[in-house]
Amino acid sequence: MLIQHLWTSAIIFVAAGLLWWPQRSYFRHYPHKGSLPFYLLRVIAQLSILCAGVVALALNWGMPKEGLRYIGHYFLDGFTVSGVRIVPAHIVVAIIILALLLRLVEFSTRRLDSFLGMFSLDSGARYSLVILSKYVSITLSLLIGIGLAGVPLEKLTLIASALSVGIGFGLQTMVNNFVSGIILIFERPIKVGDWIKVGSAEGYVQRISIRYTLILTFDRTEVFVPNSEIISGQVTNWMHSNSVVRLMLPFTVEHNDNLDRVKELLVAVAQRHPDVMQDDPSIIPPSALILDVNTNGIVVYLRVYLRDCNLMFNVQTDLRAGVMESLLAEGIPVARQQQDVRILNSQLELLRLTDAEAGNKA
Repeated sequence: MLIQHLWTSAIIFVAAGLLWWPQRSYFRHYPHKGSLPFYLLRVIAQLSILCAGVVALALNWGMPKEGLRYIGHYFLDGFTVSGVRIVPAHIVVAIIILALLLRLVEFSTRRLDSFLGMFSLDSGARYSLVILSKYVSITLSLLIGIGLAGVPLEKLTLIASALSVGIGFGLQTMVNNFVSGIILIFERPIKVGDWIKVGSAEGYVQRISIRYTLILTFDRTEVFVPNSEIISGQVTNWMHSNSVVRLMLPFTVEHNDNLDRVKELLVAVAQRHPDVMQDDPSIIPPSALILDVNTNGIVVYLRVYLRDCNLMFNVQTDLRAGVMESLLAEGIPVARQQQDVRILNSQLELLRLTDAEAGNKA
């Protein structure tokens, strides 16, 4: 009899293993690993295998069938704890339906993004609508899951009271970021794809979530900025209402250079560049301004406007290279930093004596 029980237990373990490895392989290649539906479905699958294995082992080692009936009774009909009726079957069904609803929300939001792309909406507005619909759908799914689990909605007031105590003791920052995220989604001072600067972080907005904003810097590093810092701090947005940007490029020439010719050369280089705005009535055309005169020379600034700020660095390179080529072709030297050295008579006499001593030793 003992040998038979051992063989049966071994068969149960093998069967559980054969069920365990496929589900691990499936969830390892799950398309949305890390999402809430992923964790819910994985927990349900693993608990089902474990519970089935434990019940099979208990029956194998002599648990009466009455015990199995009691387990089924408590699982289907539930039990009462502190006046609260808990039905495990309802909880399992609620978790499965919640996982399916959340999976449906993910699928619907992707479809909604593609659908909104058919209309003349910018990426920021489309992203805001998708995010709002996603969070509303998740909230409704959670309420449905709680209702199916048999939790009375009036019990949520107790949960809210507990959350208020937690907020008072340490969740102020989290709630602040949550509210700030909602403000960002509705007011849209920044949107996905904008070039912004927050503190020392500067780059493109990749994602705006309820808690943080993800910025991809020019070094290809990802910076997670809490939403409260964006709402309460100073934010530079290069692309809020438009992408136009002004460039002021300084060039220092010598004091005796022909300034009129220098200005003509600078403006001509800017006018030849295809990315410099020329004929827009709301924008000042390319111009050369003398804004500084110092001991090194005269500083002439080339002022241009670009339609797309993303081209700023490339256009600066082109304009500087073009101006230098034009100045050198015209024989106009670029001023260098100058420094006057004054030698007093006493210091000059000391230098002569030092040179004389060195000649005598030689």
